[in-house]
Amino acid sequence: MAANAKKNDATGTPTPVEFNGETYTVPPADDWDIDVLEAIDDQRITHALKALLGEDQYATFRKHNRKVTALGDFMNAAQEAVKAGNS
Repeated sequence: MAANAKKNDATGTPTPVEFNGETYTVPPADDWDIDVLEAIDDQRITHALKALLGEDQYATFRKHNRKVTALGDFMNAAQEAVKAGNS
């Protein structure tokens, strides 16, 4: 997966993130909107997730993930998928 993350970073291609039976796409780490980072810094995880996924994917996430733990677990999965902070 690390090779795919680097390749996607280089081409600007979104990375698929499998989570609880659904597939979401997130932009390469270098393309994460500053709103995502500010929300993470402020520990506003729902805002970070909405900014990262966009309206449609966020609506899908909410439909299938109703527990608080899913928020952090997904953000961790997304960061791992794009190797955020490791480039």
